[in-house]
Amino acid sequence: MLWLLDHAAAPIRYRAIIEVAKPGSPIHEQVSSLPFTHIPALTLALTQGHDGTWNHAMLSLPSTRAERFEGVGTINAVRRLLEYGWDKDTPPLIQARRVLFRLLAEDEDPEYLFEAGGKQAADFDLARRARGIFREAAAAALAQAGYEGDPRLRGAARRIVERVASYLRSPNAQKPFVRMGNQHVLPPEAAPPSIYALQMLAHMPLFRTEHHDAMALIYQHLST
Repeated sequence: MLWLLDHAAAPIRYRAIIEVAKPGSPIHEQVSSLPFTHIPALTLALTQGHDGTWNHAMLSLPSTRAERFEGVGTINAVRRLLEYGWDKDTPPLIQARRVLFRLLAEDEDPEYLFEAGGKQAADFDLARRARGIFREAAAAALAQAGYEGDPRLRGAARRIVERVASYLRSPNAQKPFVRMGNQHVLPPEAAPPSIYALQMLAHMPLFRTEHHDAMALIYQHLST
């Protein structure tokens, strides 16, 4: 712990104090300002667009030639700022949460396909799949930000878990892949737990307790 405080980057020092040491007294101003002294975090925050997104994308990653965060998507940017120690009530995260909460809606609005839009938006199945992925990824980011108690997130999480649990209880979960041409693929109705659904659940301990039956199904599925 002392070595981290002496040698680590500002976000790691901050999180070591807040999440490991967990001081009981009010945090000193010098400690609370640590996340905002980290140049990469400030650089990332300043590249946010006026609409609250980064690059009008959600899950895009910077190219291998990017020097910093060029091309990063909103969900990845939000999660990175959270990992840098930025609070959910800091201006960039407040500005981003509107679009993240909007993504939780169960609709197929093409306006919210972002990088999955364009010519691909004409493919209904692809658009539906993309919206589902964005929905779960947005839920994961909001859960990580600390919105577990928000009814909008809890409603989306409940629908996601119910969909996964229904699939895991069905015979399709025993033999999930179907043959299409020379490949084995998941059918459109398949709903195994995605990495984003698992990330969402990881940050929602109370929700997991309330839905322990579904958690047992997911645990059994992952174990096998």
